[in-house]
Amino acid sequence: MWRVALAALSVLSACGAPVGDRPERVLVERDRITVIMSDGWPCTGFRTAETRTQTGWAGRLEGCPATHPYQVRLADGARPSRQVLVLSDGARRGGTEVQITGGPKRNWVFQAP
Repeated sequence: MWRVALAALSVLSACGAPVGDRPERVLVERDRITVIMSDGWPCTGFRTAETRTQTGWAGRLEGCPATHPYQVRLADGARPSRQVLVLSDGARRGGTEVQITGGPKRNWVFQAP
């Protein structure tokens, strides 16, 4: 009886979505982003000479289990400031934007509310 219950539990747990690897909020600051994951874990992405791009900076999240690639795009001429971004509804607003890539068909775009 216990073997059947254990086998059923194993199958059900394998069907569930990964916990904690979904970004929910992004805080943009002058030299970093902090991404709050669905399990509350904070991940960071630092702005350094190595991560700078033409439009902002890009790299991989650090300090947490989900090391997803990210890209920060700043509005033309904008300087990064402390700003909370939320998951985008798909409309381009032209402000600061953070894109996090979690794999095939798992991209999240965050913008100012």
